[in-house]
Amino acid sequence: MGTRRYAAWTAAVALLLLAGCATSPEAESRRLAMEADIQDILSQAVPAELGTTKRCLSDHEYRNFRALNEQYLLFEGRRGKLWINELRNRCYDLRRGHVLMVTSFSPRRICEMDRFEVADWFYWPWYRRWYWPGHWGPRWGMGVQCSLGKFQPVTEAQVAAIEDALDSY
Repeated sequence: MGTRRYAAWTAAVALLLLAGCATSPEAESRRLAMEADIQDILSQAVPAELGTTKRCLSDHEYRNFRALNEQYLLFEGRRGKLWINELRNRCYDLRRGHVLMVTSFSPRRICEMDRFEVADWFYWPWYRRWYWPGHWGPRWGMGVQCSLGKFQPVTEAQVAAIEDALDSY
């Protein structure tokens, strides 16, 4: 009898936890509309001098990053260049940290498919792009591992439009 009661209690707790994770149809439709708006903004043509979508950025090309939301990172480069990186999956720790701890096998650059964790170390610009190569150093385990996508060049107007779209939903 105790086993049945325990199983029923466990099932009830599991159902309550799953119900808490579910999103409402309205929230899901708002999220999908927001994603569609952002994709429309990103599909706009950019000036040729900004280049094309890149698989990798070398360390000397960018100097900073910031999270726009859990799906998009903005990389800020030299001479006003900007890239949006649409992550391969949602990364819910992005807004909590200021440092990307990248596990990369390409020295001196970050690439599509590189994995990273977000940490909150020093708030000093050099550490905002700390390089953690995959073949040395400890695994710190500071947060959820996320995976980079491609680096798409964007204009300041596109970034502003994306931020407006994110704020409006």
